Amino acid sequence: MNLPVGCLTATITPLTLDGEIDFDEFSSLLDFQLANGVNGVVVCGTTGEGPTITPEERVRLFSKALEALGDRCLMVAGTGSNSTLRAMESTRQAYGIGSKAALLADPYYNAPSSVEIRREYYAPVAAAFPAMLIIPYVIPSRTGTELNPQDLALLSHEYSNVVAVKDATGSVQNA
Repeated sequence: MNLPVGCLTATITPLTLDGEIDFDEFSSLLDFQLANGVNGVVVCGTTGEGPTITPEERVRLFSKALEALGDRCLMVAGTGSNSTLRAMESTRQAYGIGSKAALLADPYYNAPSSVEIRREYYAPVAAAFPAMLIIPYVIPSRTGTELNPQDLALLSHEYSNVVAVKDATGSVQNA
């Protein structure tokens, strides 16, 4: 399993003045991404309000993106949570409607160790969805936790669907 070569962008989730998701504007944003040659789009990541919207809104955004993008580029579903069960459910929903990839930020708030993140968070999701690309998102400035490169290597060695990482540590040591 491989990610597409090229540019994958993290989309925003447009909101109306009333704070509701503007699905028409979201479709226009996806059209703009396609017209400008992106190879993949992350929906409901950190930039896309993933942690702040309801599960129903998340699924609706995933569905809208899959419909708009078709086979023209990869839709990466932001399914991370501070709960393995919630991350698993969100990933199950994304997979069930046709997503081929999921981005999961390291679990936040509970402060697990890197080993716990690997064994108790990423591994169960990767094992449950072997046909789906599982992309760990290491962003300690937002989560307060960090999957280290050694545990990432072990995870990737054990699960063939873990083939990439979104590293937002800012550390050249992790490159």
